[in-house]
Amino acid sequence: MRNVAFIPARIGSTRLKNKALISIQSETLLSLAIKKSIYSESFDEIVCLGDCDKFRNIAYSNDIKYIDRDPLSASNEAKADEVVLEIIKKTDSDNIFWINITHPFTKIITIKKTVEMLSKLSNNFDSLYTVHSWHGHASLDQDLNKPINFNINNSFSQTQSLDKLFLLTYGIMAWKSFNYLKRYEQFSSAMLNGKKGIIEVSRLESIWIKYQSDLDMVLEIVNKNNIWDFIY
Repeated sequence: MRNVAFIPARIGSTRLKNKALISIQSETLLSLAIKKSIYSESFDEIVCLGDCDKFRNIAYSNDIKYIDRDPLSASNEAKADEVVLEIIKKTDSDNIFWINITHPFTKIITIKKTVEMLSKLSNNFDSLYTVHSWHGHASLDQDLNKPINFNINNSFSQTQSLDKLFLLTYGIMAWKSFNYLKRYEQFSSAMLNGKKGIIEVSRLESIWIKYQSDLDMVLEIVNKNNIWDFIY
């Protein structure tokens, strides 16, 4: 069973410029994801899928493989399905694992668990996703008029009686490579493929750096601590 981790990085990030090169203490978001993947000792190969020499240098300095992204994959129009398709075609994998740079608090043990779950044949999973569960009232609009798991005409429900929601965090996503290709050829999409499994993570691990405010929150959390204390 050949397990390959890939870490996509794109120099043209728009919401937060040069996101992959942002530093948290002594690590960039890219180098942090690479080192967590290495320290997990779970992969036969680790690849940075990037589009600039700075990413290449970070990859090589950590002794991992670097692959240039296709122009479409590196554009703002790129779809996640196409990014996964590209890395599967450019590597030799039975299982492919997307380790997201935007989730600095993803724990090494979570990476290990994801690889173990997808590799265990008896689980028969085609794909896996980190999720954060929410046991509370949720609505699809800010006016709370489109409830997901409660009825606005009933008395206010106790939270323990509500259906638990599962929110994809995107910290780690993983697929059986052959099954991904098979579905993509049929539907031109395969991100949510076949029998799906989840790995529940904490609120901390689910933090996603998308905007400057997210980065500010992360920097505040690690202000007087070592980032690695949160990861091990």
